[in-house]
Amino acid sequence: MNEQIERAELQRRTIKVLQLGVIPGGLAMTSSFSATALVGKEMTGSETKGALAAVCLSIGGTLAGIPLARLMARHGRRIGIRTGYSAGGVGAALATLSALTGSYGLLVAGILLVGVGQATNLAARYAGSDLATDADRAQSISLVMWASTVGSVLGPTIGLGSKALFGGGDSVRGFALPFGLSVVLFAVAAMSIHVRLRPDPLLVAAADGGGGGFRAPNLGDLGRIFGHPLARIAIVGMMLSQAVMVGVMTVTPIHMQDGDQSPIVIGMMMSIHIVGMFAFSPLVGRLVDRLGAELMIGIGAIQLAVGSEIASHTSAPDAPGHIIGLFFVGTGWSCAVVAGSSLLTASFVLSERVGVQATADVLMTALGAAAGVSSGLVVEERSFHDLAHWATFVAIGLAVVAALAVGRRFRIDRRVTVSN
Repeated sequence: MNEQIERAELQRRTIKVLQLGVIPGGLAMTSSFSATALVGKEMTGSETKGALAAVCLSIGGTLAGIPLARLMARHGRRIGIRTGYSAGGVGAALATLSALTGSYGLLVAGILLVGVGQATNLAARYAGSDLATDADRAQSISLVMWASTVGSVLGPTIGLGSKALFGGGDSVRGFALPFGLSVVLFAVAAMSIHVRLRPDPLLVAAADGGGGGFRAPNLGDLGRIFGHPLARIAIVGMMLSQAVMVGVMTVTPIHMQDGDQSPIVIGMMMSIHIVGMFAFSPLVGRLVDRLGAELMIGIGAIQLAVGSEIASHTSAPDAPGHIIGLFFVGTGWSCAVVAGSSLLTASFVLSERVGVQATADVLMTALGAAAGVSSGLVVEERSFHDLAHWATFVAIGLAVVAALAVGRRFRIDRRVTVSN
């Protein structure tokens, strides 16, 4: 009994420490991201190149997922998360230099490294589940994600607001302010985790499990995920929700800028979108633990469809439609990702979790990156309306997949009840 109490107390402390790292980490990441598409377009005069620079955040996160997981499997969460935030700080410094010099190449390189910070924030949610029980796994994941609200919501408003208020007459050089802010915040996040995340939750979980440790990611994790019926639903939910969210979110600031909306309004839209992504995570986590992950993935898909369709029918000068639409895209993403993360983690034994978690995040961020790259091309060649409308159909497809999974779960549960 004393061991259970001590473990529960350690879990509560671990969640708090992770939250105190995720707050500045999320603020740093979104401050940089909110400025990237705009400064990329200013530098090059191309919406496609502006969107491509923003998508480098997802590309960087995709490339960093496996190396970060290998580092964590060998040395624990503390060293892995600290290293990821430090890399994000280096990237923000390069982005600052790009704004000062007008170098698009430096911007791309910098945002790729800022993407490592994004991958680190994603990995932190799994660190919150290392010491969790089956009864509170989704809620533990959601509590770490919820902490992103504080930083991530303020990031776009503070970052773009600082550019609008203090950026001066040079529209490109003024973007050095949000990037410079990110440098400081990534450093704060890295130091907080380095000092306070002791004992390391992953190493404690390994010791409690018999000391066998955790297997690093490998190609076999793809087969393990897609060969497991529950993990397959989880990864489809995570991947498609990420694709819809990133695809619509990447080009909405550019679409609003084309309607002569101010950076402050665009930053406000991004902040409200991120409120949807993270602020309701604890509620989503409780619902996942009570109602089931498959149902919550379906509910998230419906919200993604509604939000995308609202955005698709909003003209460039109209802020309210963008704000409402992107808010629903955010809440839908939250439902699908919290539910998918919990279902994926529950589908595998302790020693396999680091590997499958990292592989799932790589797949999720890779599809998001592809959607982001495609979104710029679609808007340039077709229209923002078409892009958001197509995202609606992807979300509807996810809702159908989730409905089939809910039906399968119902039939299994009924057979178990009858047999008993």
